[in-house]
Amino acid sequence: MAEPQFDDLDNTNDNGEREELVKHVLDLQTQLRGMLSRVDDARKEHQSLTTENQLLQKYINNSLTSTAVFGATNGAINSNNMTLRQSSADSPR
Repeated sequence: MAEPQFDDLDNTNDNGEREELVKHVLDLQTQLRGMLSRVDDARKEHQSLTTENQLLQKYINNSLTSTAVFGATNGAINSNNMTLRQSSADSPR
């Protein structure tokens, strides 16, 4: 069965079918606007979280660097793998 052409919609006697199609198109447009809005919100949230993570990473790196520079025994940095080692007070005697 052949699908109706757009010109056939203008000539149809069944206005109810045409109104139903228009309503369906409008509903789909509303849904699309909602989805686009959610995508935009997710992008903004992602950018915000990325910026926050970068700030926290800089803070952590600065804290670790300052600890190593001042020669503190707690939390000294292992330059090979950036792991923290325990202070001599925590080790068994």
